[in-house]
Amino acid sequence: PIVQEPQSEGVGVSDVHLGLTPEDVQPVLTGLGPLKSHNRLLIKQKLQTCEILTGCEQENRFNVTGAEGDILYWAKENSGCCDRFLCGNIRSFDMSITDQTTNEVMRFFRPLTCQGCCCSALYPHCTQALTVSVNGETVGTVRERATWWNPVYHVFDSVGNQVLKIRGPACHFSLCDDVNFQVLDTDGAEMALISKKWMGCFKEALTDADNFVIDFNEGLPLETKVLIFASTFLIDMMYFEMNN
Repeated sequence: PIVQEPQSEGVGVSDVHLGLTPEDVQPVLTGLGPLKSHNRLLIKQKLQTCEILTGCEQENRFNVTGAEGDILYWAKENSGCCDRFLCGNIRSFDMSITDQTTNEVMRFFRPLTCQGCCCSALYPHCTQALTVSVNGETVGTVRERATWWNPVYHVFDSVGNQVLKIRGPACHFSLCDDVNFQVLDTDGAEMALISKKWMGCFKEALTDADNFVIDFNEGLPLETKVLIFASTFLIDMMYFEMNN
């Protein structure tokens, strides 16, 4: 199995790269503080009237809240109109994550890459990947793993070591039920659960707006939470961002 992403040498992820200092012991409302202090995140895609009425794909926007519904972050896709129209859900994009002060905290980049079984056979050269950055520093990569059945992602840290594996169901559409993706460590122990929530027949049929819930295990390192959080946006784009 692939356990290391070929990459140039670099330093490991540190609290400094993540915008924290060793003295940060109290929960804070800016930067990565909310992610550090919450073990459940709700990611809610905003419904866009123009997209519903015209069928023209718009840049995705999300609210990220805690379990009590308090806003923690906003996520906004940055992509070209032609990319959205011509390339659909395989388009390249930047996803900017901002905190309550509107300062950018994280950025995710996904290049344009073909999608499908034939492309997956060329792993790792022609599979979907998402690069994760915090404060301008790359902290890891989420890469699709070629499989014949269940969707699988390998998650690598900043120096290319595999730290997580994400495994989804063979069928990513479930009528009246949630779709779950298990997040496992390299020993197979579950670290978190990413759930795409069922929103009802009306919304599921007429829109591609999706809601996700991430449940983290207690005591996960902050850099691990960042990578799991980022993975959700790649999963959404690949499996639930349907072309109108």
